[in-house]
Amino acid sequence: MCGIVGIFRIRPEHARPLEPATGSRMVKTLWRRGPDGEGQWYSNDKLCWLGHKRLAIIDLSSGDQPMSNEDGTVWTVFNGEIYNYKLLRTELTQSGHVFRTASDTEVLVHGFEEWGCQGLVNRLRGIFAFAIYDTKQGLLFLARDQLGVKPLYWWNDGNTFLFASEIKALLAHPLLSERRVSGAGVAQFLVTRYVSRPHTMFDSVHRLPEGTFMTVARGQSGAPVPKQYWDVRYGENRSEASFEDSVEQLDSLLTETVEMQLMSDVPVGAQLSGGVDSSVVVALMDKVRRRNGEKDPIKTYSVGFDVEGYSELPYAQIVASRYGTNHREIHVGFREFFDELPLLSWIYDEPVGEPSAVPTYFMCMKAKQDVSVMLTGEGADEQFGGYRKYVFEQFSRYLRLLPNKARTTLLKGAGSALPFRARRLRSIVEILALEERGERYASWYGALDTAIQRSLLNKELRDQVADCFLKTVFAEVLGQCDSNDDVEQFLYCDIHTRLVDDLLVKGDRMSMGASVEARVPFLDHHVVEFAARLPRKYKVNGLRTKIILKRLAEQYVPKSVIYRRKVGFTVPLSSWFVGPMRDSVRNVLLSERCLARGYWEPSVLIDLVEGHLQTKVDREQGIWVLLALEIWHRLFVDDDGSEDAVDRVRNDWFSIVRNSRQALSI
Repeated sequence: MCGIVGIFRIRPEHARPLEPATGSRMVKTLWRRGPDGEGQWYSNDKLCWLGHKRLAIIDLSSGDQPMSNEDGTVWTVFNGEIYNYKLLRTELTQSGHVFRTASDTEVLVHGFEEWGCQGLVNRLRGIFAFAIYDTKQGLLFLARDQLGVKPLYWWNDGNTFLFASEIKALLAHPLLSERRVSGAGVAQFLVTRYVSRPHTMFDSVHRLPEGTFMTVARGQSGAPVPKQYWDVRYGENRSEASFEDSVEQLDSLLTETVEMQLMSDVPVGAQLSGGVDSSVVVALMDKVRRRNGEKDPIKTYSVGFDVEGYSELPYAQIVASRYGTNHREIHVGFREFFDELPLLSWIYDEPVGEPSAVPTYFMCMKAKQDVSVMLTGEGADEQFGGYRKYVFEQFSRYLRLLPNKARTTLLKGAGSALPFRARRLRSIVEILALEERGERYASWYGALDTAIQRSLLNKELRDQVADCFLKTVFAEVLGQCDSNDDVEQFLYCDIHTRLVDDLLVKGDRMSMGASVEARVPFLDHHVVEFAARLPRKYKVNGLRTKIILKRLAEQYVPKSVIYRRKVGFTVPLSSWFVGPMRDSVRNVLLSERCLARGYWEPSVLIDLVEGHLQTKVDREQGIWVLLALEIWHRLFVDDDGSEDAVDRVRNDWFSIVRNSRQALSI
């Protein structure tokens, strides 16, 4: 697991020369992704430079990058793990390729020679983002794994092409010294807490979509276009197995996947939240460990808050005790949470849309004392239907019988009548009031509904992005789904929006920010394909969710852990915002600096903030995204986005939060 970065001069007669100082500055920004080593390579044709920061996981002695084939004509930088690399290596060796290392990276250069772009990515099983430069063809090839676990960003002006694991590395190049914030990005972030790929918060910076590859050639005219090589399909090869047989098949497949992902030359642990998904992963790790005769206990880590009702630590402890893990609990309070926001905003690159990113970082930092790899339960909900929103969507079809105006008036009226503490119920009612499917999907578990978004944005920005922006984004995704089932369409949409653009970004940034590799067994593309083939009734049926995975969990986890109210990884923001952070929220969001951004209608922003602080309407998620956006803006737009900018923003932030600390002690 590493950080990668590169520069390619498409039109060298118009592109500035490659400067070593620029490359070094770009690769330095990625030091948290790879504290164990650094490498740079400059092609003889002066067209391509590749940089790499290494977190050593496999082949600790000879796996340094950039890495080439035997004659140095094909070079690569790689972030991730190829779990089936030994099988591919055997096949390539039989075809005459000579390997110099024991690393999975070398499979990429030889596989590119043997099978080409499409043939290589079609054979890979793992989490990856990589670039390959072919010196003979003057061709740069970039690819990202099937589910988008590993990130890859790029920028292009027609003369120079840049790519990197994180946006901050691109911003370190002089060509991006002047940056323009994406108005569409700001608008979407208010509703969904993320920006949909291929877009980012910057107009000129793009995200390579999941399951795609892209080629950039010397002298190429026109922008490069990603080509999709994989997608999840629900209508193909539907499973006809019985429910019990399907449970057995899932058990076998997940066990195989977990065993593959235990591949490592350094210690491996697990994130244990106390939920079904991470508990199953820990149970299967123990199963594989015992089968292989390993005696050392699994190292597990959990995080919780010092506010009652916002912790699943007792359930994590039940699973840890059952499997005799070496378990560590991390407790996060108000002080720790808010003190680190400027640093974590810098690590994140884009506004920190998920508040749970903060405690995740603390957990990974603690785990780094023991391990460099952690398995997680991320992605199971989107495969097996674990969210309550899928249940509600089943019944949204009945609301279609109501005329649009009646539906909106009835549900909006019901939502506005709910008390302050009924935030979740009010959100559900407001979202169900939305007739347009894409708009409704975009709003589930978002920060602010689209109606508030439209009134909050100032007229210029509202005219720029238009009301149809989110509808268009989600309609494009839904148009690629091959199922007509409402729930399966929602699962597909979540995989290609919230999962890849929000949850996996959080997991990648917070783990790599602590120099820890996070692996996701439920997002092995074989598991995703298996889940898609299952009848929908095995996943969501009536009021029941994640049916087949819970049945599997019964073999490994106590029912008291499985069949309980889903708490999720929530943060006690509301109590903090109306308590110790009350004055700080006002001082930041209602400051002249924030109001002058040119994004907001001042009167609407004031009403939104004061409505929450005076406990009229609970808008904790809306307050959070506005704070996150403001801190991000101060780092990457007001300042230069460098690591040095963190200290400058931190000083301002501390002066604001200091009063909150005093309030907390009173």
